[in-house]
Amino acid sequence: MNNAELIEKIKKIRCAIRYHRDQVEDDRCWLDDYLVWAELPDSPPPRNLTLQQKLLKCEIFYANRRADEPDPRSEQAILDPALWDRDLEKMSLIELAQTKATLLFVVGYHRDLEEVERRARTIKDDRDLYSIALPEKIPADFRLPPRDEFLGRAKSGAGCPNFWDSHEHCGRECNLYEWGPCK
Repeated sequence: MNNAELIEKIKKIRCAIRYHRDQVEDDRCWLDDYLVWAELPDSPPPRNLTLQQKLLKCEIFYANRRADEPDPRSEQAILDPALWDRDLEKMSLIELAQTKATLLFVVGYHRDLEEVERRARTIKDDRDLYSIALPEKIPADFRLPPRDEFLGRAKSGAGCPNFWDSHEHCGRECNLYEWGPCK
């Protein structure tokens, strides 16, 4: 790969991680992990799970990846998105290759840690991913709606059960990153 190709790949990986970081409230979901992991050549798409398995993943997500307050902003935060990837402009081919390798390693670790460490993924794991992969040091907001809204049917058009119900009759072209039914 040449410099331009490496920069393009690094930006693509960072973009997926930024999307993951920037999801808020009801939009935060364990499915967002798969968008980041898709940057790895050996990552499968989300498995075909039963409704019960999907809802269990939602409960585990709520229990381990929810905070009461947003993360505080770092003094080192780069707020202007136009500056977020400026670090790449000054890198040599070797530095770009190392940056890409580091990104792929941390994304792979984020993906595989449940199997390796035999524990649920947590907010700390997401924070580690963001802090290693993203130069801008923008905080994430891990707050989620109240439990009965996120995991229940307390609010129409929201909540895990309602989301999965909306996809019940989707065909092969189902987009799990939007409310269904997908056409």
